Amino acid sequence: KLGLIVDEKFYSMMSTEFKIEVDKLPWIVTSPNIALSLTLLSKPFYDLKMKDINTQVDGRQMGTTEIDPTARISQNVFIGENVKIGANVEILPGSVILPHVTIGDNCKIYSNVTIYPFTTIGKNCRFHSGVVIGSDGFGYTFHQGAHLKIWHMGGVIIHDGVEVGSNSSIDMGTFSPTVIGPGCIIDNLVQIAHNVKLGRGCVLCGQSGIAGSAILEDYVVLGGRAAIGPDSHIGMGTQVAGGAKVNENAIWPAGSKLGGHPARDLKEWMKGFAYVRKMSLNESKK
Repeated sequence: KLGLIVDEKFYSMMSTEFKIEVDKLPWIVTSPNIALSLTLLSKPFYDLKMKDINTQVDGRQMGTTEIDPTARISQNVFIGENVKIGANVEILPGSVILPHVTIGDNCKIYSNVTIYPFTTIGKNCRFHSGVVIGSDGFGYTFHQGAHLKIWHMGGVIIHDGVEVGSNSSIDMGTFSPTVIGPGCIIDNLVQIAHNVKLGRGCVLCGQSGIAGSAILEDYVVLGGRAAIGPDSHIGMGTQVAGGAKVNENAIWPAGSKLGGHPARDLKEWMKGFAYVRKMSLNESKK
């Protein structure tokens, strides 16, 4: 049943009226360290969700897969239990489709792609060799000298018409899914972290990276090696120049053009760069 974990200091500062409403929930836990509490809670929830999954026996042997008769599946492909594969899907040798994955019609999966459990893929998608979808997010909480793992179980949702280049990785969400919007184009060697939300038609060029819980609205473009910090929000149609680095928690409005580190308005960055270059040339002439 739905409950609430709340910071104990915040709870003590609640108004009486608000506290009455909160206390109507089926359960409420106060904690001096929310991050640590969620980290410790993630493991039993993960174990509960994953404990009965069979990753050793092919679902076709178990009789639990639903594969459209028009799908073309090469030799040396593992398909886990309770996998659903739509019409005209093509899967090349060496790929691994783990349990509880759904793949929509007309998708093509090249060799050596790995798709983790609880991934949902729409229609007309293409995944090139070496792509990994749904691996654990890079989430840890530092406590008493140790990095405690945050266990991820949120899965990944990929909408229709997405193409992902070779050796790119899309991590699963922590408790809710990572989402890739319709028509997104993702180049080679791109990292998309846990809980990221991409809108429609985003373009991510090679070696760009998006940190956890960032949101990119529709038609955002990231140049090569651009980096988006965690919990940032990038407005619709924003363009981020190659090599630019958007800071953590940054909020940029629709139509922004960004460059530099930390990322700022592209014209401002170029003027600053030109000024520094001019001053350097003047110094060298002295």
